[in-house]
Amino acid sequence: MAIELGKVNVTDLAENNYKVLGIGINTNSDKNGIFSTNYSTLSQAKSNLINLIMTRKGERVMQPDFGCDIWKLIFEPIIRDDIDSKIEFTINEAVKRWLPYLNIDEIIFDYDDASIDKHVISLDLTFSLILNPNMKDALSIEIKQ
Repeated sequence: MAIELGKVNVTDLAENNYKVLGIGINTNSDKNGIFSTNYSTLSQAKSNLINLIMTRKGERVMQPDFGCDIWKLIFEPIIRDDIDSKIEFTINEAVKRWLPYLNIDEIIFDYDDASIDKHVISLDLTFSLILNPNMKDALSIEIKQ
């Protein structure tokens, strides 16, 4: 059963060392234990966005609709403008449903013929919080099979 640890104002983005806002993407552990932890709203939003995009629909137990269908698109015939718009639509739909507090500001696609043959597409995303659009962050994701 989940326990509410307290309410956090999403416009308060200052780093702190006393109130954990969530678990980050575990690339390595930090000084606080096994899982890396986020102490700012923006860093937690970034972890949530990475988790959403990198999760395939049907992969999460008890929430089969959670995730992004971007994985299905990398095996479709890649026509540059067509695949870009499909990926952008897929990401925006997932964010609208699961992370409604985020706004995707820009998606930059980075792939060439060699990466297309290997079914790899790299994305650079810029996002912001809807309640505070001046607070932005960016991330890079490589989608590959």
